[in-house]
Amino acid sequence: MTPIELPGGNLLDNLPLLTQVADEDTPDDLPTLTEIVAPEHPLPALSEEVMEQLLKQLESRLAAIFAQKLSLHLEKLQRLAVEEAVNELKAELPELLREMLNTHRPHP
Repeated sequence: MTPIELPGGNLLDNLPLLTQVADEDTPDDLPTLTEIVAPEHPLPALSEEVMEQLLKQLESRLAAIFAQKLSLHLEKLQRLAVEEAVNELKAELPELLREMLNTHRPHP
């Protein structure tokens, strides 16, 4: 096999075989990445009861994650809404105070 060399001439000896180029004289009995070396054995079928239990666990977990994410977004939106309301009040407060002072002045 021909190792890949760095531009500086240092060989990468500690990298896995996948970083090396195979020569033509390599044995033909080596498996390729697409070959199945050992046959897969099918997993046993799950019973209806086990499937139902797993489905309930999955639904429960998804609901918890969704609620957590939704809570974070809701909290962020609430902070933004409060900040916007405070800014609007600050902008309108001088005019409101003027109106109130003009309305409640005793007339001579």
